[in-house]
Amino acid sequence: MRYEIRREPSGRWTVVDSMTALPAASNGRDLIGLSREDARDIADELNRSIAQGRDPLI
Repeated sequence: MRYEIRREPSGRWTVVDSMTALPAASNGRDLIGLSREDARDIADELNRSIAQGRDPLI
């Protein structure tokens, strides 16, 4: 899976691009400071998009 979630020291969650080890970003906004549920849903959707051959962050 290219996109994973990582817990921040604050207890919030970040969606991480495993290829770059950096937070994923969409619309110029880093996907950080999320609830676990939101982070998991976003990571799942990004990974589904890649599996279907679509660029997930356009």
